[in-house]
Amino acid sequence: MTRWLSVLFLFSCGPHAVAQPSHQEPERRDAWAKLSFEERHGVMTFTVLPNIARTWRDFRHTADPEMTCRTCHGQDAESVDYRMPNPSLAKIDPAHPPAGPVAAFMKEKMVPEMIELVGTTPQHFSCNSGHPK
Repeated sequence: MTRWLSVLFLFSCGPHAVAQPSHQEPERRDAWAKLSFEERHGVMTFTVLPNIARTWRDFRHTADPEMTCRTCHGQDAESVDYRMPNPSLAKIDPAHPPAGPVAAFMKEKMVPEMIELVGTTPQHFSCNSGHPK
């Protein structure tokens, strides 16, 4: 728990704080998987949302971040305990991913940033971590 509080503090300080890559990829995956709902909620609230919202704001060129938990977790986030992928989100076929500037941005910027923020690996996080197949 103390380690996650330290990580949480580091991520929540600064406009684009990003975790340093770990050479222990399996341990990173296990660390997230072992967090309780409350611990995950804390990481998502104080680390992921502020950083990802700024990234999305910068891409959309808006004055303020226009993102909430429901942006990614769907309108029914609470009723499904924030489970991902959320079936209310657009389906993405991994064999035929969408094209265009938003899809490219999500793949090239948002997915790698999420991997770093939650401390997982590309093998355990992709577009289909949020979007159903």
